[in-house]
Amino acid sequence: MEQFLYNLPNKDNFSRSDFLCALRQERKQVTESAGRFYLQKLLDREEIVRVGRNAYCVVNEKVKKYDYEYSETSYNLVQHMKEQYPLVEFRIFELVQLNEFVNHQIARNVFFLSVESGLGDYIFDALKDDYAGHILVNPTVDVFHQYWSDNMVVIEKLITESPKGSFEVWHTGLEKMLVDLVSDKLLLSCVGRGEYEGIFTQAFQDFFVDESQFFRYARRRNAKEKVMEYIDKSWLRTV
Repeated sequence: MEQFLYNLPNKDNFSRSDFLCALRQERKQVTESAGRFYLQKLLDREEIVRVGRNAYCVVNEKVKKYDYEYSETSYNLVQHMKEQYPLVEFRIFELVQLNEFVNHQIARNVFFLSVESGLGDYIFDALKDDYAGHILVNPTVDVFHQYWSDNMVVIEKLITESPKGSFEVWHTGLEKMLVDLVSDKLLLSCVGRGEYEGIFTQAFQDFFVDESQFFRYARRRNAKEKVMEYIDKSWLRTV
């Protein structure tokens, strides 16, 4: 870690001005523009990460940036989307992503393909031959469980202002996953309520969470009170 970062008053949550002050203790003549350049350089090198609006955190061994290794099926879906709908924004979430956080492991994977509003039926028609018998579009909870099979593809509406993935735009990051868990009816039907406290506890203990992005999306989904409930329970569990 860069030596001057030790001068930060709070390595877990500091602002650009905090960063510049710490940098100037080591390099007194550094300009504000040079400080912004150096901040971006450390972000690119992932020595620090963004955790909110004008809020950053020094990377350490205990807390890391969330990432998930997507399966071949996900990459096949990505290829379909890029070839046939290159201008359409989408996200992919694999249900087994949750196995890192839950006690009761999910055995049968489901691929949630979220696409822009009004395009679900068109994309269903484009994919139905390749995923015959294993694809649904905007199903109800009852239909979802009636036809649930391993490696099923579920096409859903992409909520506007959905967070983009850190490594690829189509990835589902931790911020989106946590909010969707408490607001998406299909996901709510897949995970026992007893798992939620542990999911939120592990997410906030082990990974960086962009709180600005997280709460903006929670408000967009009218889920801020729900996520706050689990955050409060998770915090009480660790003190």
